[in-house]
Amino acid sequence: MIYLVLLVSALFVFREWLYMGIIKNKQGLFEKYTTMFLKANNYNVLFLGSSRTETHFNTRIFDSLTGLNSFNLGVTGASPRIAFGILKAYTSKSAMPEFLIYDLDFHFLKYGIDTIRHFPRYFPFLENKELFNQFNQMDSRFTQFKYNAVYSLPFSNMRLLAASLHGWLNITGKYDTTYYKGFTNVCFTDTLTSELNRPFYGYIHTVERNYIDSIIGFSKKNNIKLMLLTSPMYAAVAKEMINKSQVIKQLHDIASFNNLDYSDCSVRSYSIKKRYFTDYYHMTGEGAAIFTREFAVNFQQYFKKNTVK
Repeated sequence: MIYLVLLVSALFVFREWLYMGIIKNKQGLFEKYTTMFLKANNYNVLFLGSSRTETHFNTRIFDSLTGLNSFNLGVTGASPRIAFGILKAYTSKSAMPEFLIYDLDFHFLKYGIDTIRHFPRYFPFLENKELFNQFNQMDSRFTQFKYNAVYSLPFSNMRLLAASLHGWLNITGKYDTTYYKGFTNVCFTDTLTSELNRPFYGYIHTVERNYIDSIIGFSKKNNIKLMLLTSPMYAAVAKEMINKSQVIKQLHDIASFNNLDYSDCSVRSYSIKKRYFTDYYHMTGEGAAIFTREFAVNFQQYFKKNTVK
């Protein structure tokens, strides 16, 4: 029994050491999560959405063109439900933004997804009560992940250990320098090959619709100026978007009902150029720079137009 108690205690101590090292990272993904979930911030523009948001909205370029102070909250696999949870967790610690840019992904709208991708990444940040509550509602294992080191450590992979060592030793990882205020600059291009023709049905799942409404309602309640859009995709993805027009119409209807605008930016003149895309859905850093410059101009024109009495 003594050995068992010592072993379990050692696991809790090791886990605390692991998480503290991760939080010490000064650049990269985990520095971004520390900023989002543990620090008090005062950014006046937030970008919300999935990994497409994270890689498409260059905060450095946007800030330089608008004079604003932005942060990119995009995280991998963020359906509307997860995006809402991320927004609630961020604002539980930080000031409300003046502007919220929500990038809606067509492929997250029909499933009612509640899978939290790469969920061990969030373990060191569960002291954020809102993050824990939101994620625990989606996956009840988060209670065990937070309080039980014996249960959570087997899910902690080598990347977490490497990140912790980097934090303790003040070492910058290979991809850490690609991050700036939540945006990550993707510098490589994968081979763009055809995928299976999967129809994107012309409806929005009830769960996802409810969480889109939750994000809209949260913005209204807190006097946040909300902008809805879908960022660029590689042109060949149109083969998968069989019912794209129906989904776009529904997004326009949701926006119109709430006195908002929805902008479909999924197809641009540069969507045919492979050099601007790392795969069908994600832009390279070069492509993101072009889109962000274009978006910054439209952003300023839109809100200037909508603030004139």
